[in-house]
This record gives sequence, structure tokens and C-alpha cells, in this order.
Amino acid sequence: MDDKDIPLANDKVQYKTLLREEGCAILQTTVQTGGETQWHQHTNVSDRFLVVRGVLTVELNIDGHVQSTKVRDFYSVDPGTVHHVKNEANEEVVYITVQAGGIPDIVLAGLPR
Repeated sequence: MDDKDIPLANDKVQYKTLLREEGCAILQTTVQTGGETQWHQHTNVSDRFLVVRGVLTVELNIDGHVQSTKVRDFYSVDPGTVHHVKNEANEEVVYITVQAGGIPDIVLAGLPR
């Protein structure tokens, strides 16, 4: 999959694949101020976020309730957890995502941003 074909990419969210092997993907993501991904989940892999620059907002949708966390360092999202990320700060956010434990996938949840 080409980086521009990642369904979560948009004008304010850019992905760069650093490594993709069987059962593992490592991505660098840049989120501009006001940028956010669609709500989604992963079937078999967890998302492990390592924030390199800025503050990333990670939101989880658990049983219809949204839990929001400001991340400055490390955060992990379990497989099957509906989530999205956004940048509410005045500077861009850069983070590394490691997905491991199965075939990386993106299942859009169809929730409004």
C-alpha cells in the first residue's frame, strides 16, 4: 500500500512508511494543527504511538463513550478498540506508530469526526 493510499491520510495527516514486513508496520505520521484521522480500529494489531514532537490527542470510543488523552510520550491502543487521533495544539505533531502482532489493517468505524 502506498502511503498516499492509507485511508486515514488527508490534507493535514501525512504518513511515511518506515518499515513494512509480515506482521509488522512502522509509520511516521505528521499531523498539522487541526488535523485528525477518521474513527477506525485494527483487527489483530495494537497501535503503539511514540510522540516525537508536539502533543497528540488520542480518543477512544468505548461503548459509545469517548475517552480523550493528551499524549506527549507513549500510548498504546489495543486491537478492536475504536479510536482516532487529532492535533489540537498550535504546532504540528510528529509520531511513530508501531503495529505488530498480526496483519496490519484499518477498519473504518463510520463515526463522525
